[in-house]
Amino acid sequence: MTSPAAPGHLDGQTVAVTGATGNLGTALLRQLFLTGVHQVRGLSRREPPDSAPYSSVFWTHADLGDPASAGPLRGFLDRATTLVHLAWALQPGREPDRLAQVNVDGTRRVLSAAADAGVDHVVVMSSLGSYAPGNPADRVDETWPTSGVPSSQYSRDKVAVEQVTREFAASHPEVAVSVVRPTLVLQPDAASEIGRYFLGPLLLRGARALPGAVASKLPLPLPDNLHLGFVHADDVADALLRIVDRRADGAFNLSAEPVLDPDGFAAALGTTRVPVPRAVLRAGLSAAFHARLVPTEPGWLDLGLGVPALDTTRAREVLEWSPRHPGDRLLADFVAALGRGEGGQGPLLAP
Repeated sequence: MTSPAAPGHLDGQTVAVTGATGNLGTALLRQLFLTGVHQVRGLSRREPPDSAPYSSVFWTHADLGDPASAGPLRGFLDRATTLVHLAWALQPGREPDRLAQVNVDGTRRVLSAAADAGVDHVVVMSSLGSYAPGNPADRVDETWPTSGVPSSQYSRDKVAVEQVTREFAASHPEVAVSVVRPTLVLQPDAASEIGRYFLGPLLLRGARALPGAVASKLPLPLPDNLHLGFVHADDVADALLRIVDRRADGAFNLSAEPVLDPDGFAAALGTTRVPVPRAVLRAGLSAAFHARLVPTEPGWLDLGLGVPALDTTRAREVLEWSPRHPGDRLLADFVAALGRGEGGQGPLLAP
């Protein structure tokens, strides 16, 4: 793993990272210590282990959903040069107001503290989920409308966070503001974390109980209009380093090739596809969600089947970014790690 070929603005910087123990935060910490950065600060709710990549970080612990987090944020960002805001709550999906308190109100508190601290560069993690619906087989660039998918709680919060970020940028023109919009971000180390968030304990145990040879023979129900891209957390972290190193402002789409259609999705997992209408899948997910069999609200399906794939030309040209992990291989490795019950060392990644 190498640091980005860039002008060298990381030297001497103090980089503050929220959500630093999660999927993306851990990947970013791994790469930050390969650079000449002066100091790395991490914000998390939970205490991380005293091991790499967490052991050399200056930690602050706070819950961004709590208004009292404004106090710790002031110390966290004091004399920081760059803020990378990755913190995000995915669950509990049955409590949308609680999620908005963390994701939207928390972002507002973080940006307010950054303004008070005089941070020079703010990087906010958004996602594919901020984009409006379109033909899933198309590719859209960063000018596509960010009005989201209204039926998805995740999408509504991402849209609101982008609005908060635009308001911050308009009020603080002296600050470089970057917005990063990746597709689905995976890594084998995050298999257990993501499995808990989306499958829940019942399905997660079932997935781990099936031998790989048996699982690969199970047909996969997929609708015709599925077109999904994936990107490895390490590749997103590499893009974040390049953004920070160049002080590259504006929005950046991030996704690896290939984008998988239904047949490509099944082929990546070594199984066969069974065509299923979208309405049938949604009805089944809705029933499972309301029966509390899964924690995934049906809006996630609307988002995954309704938003176009990402055009990453700007990231490739402005950042000289090129993902190292192909999307189909990444998906296969992630699912294999999920079946084996694997995870990383951090408080969120641990099995």
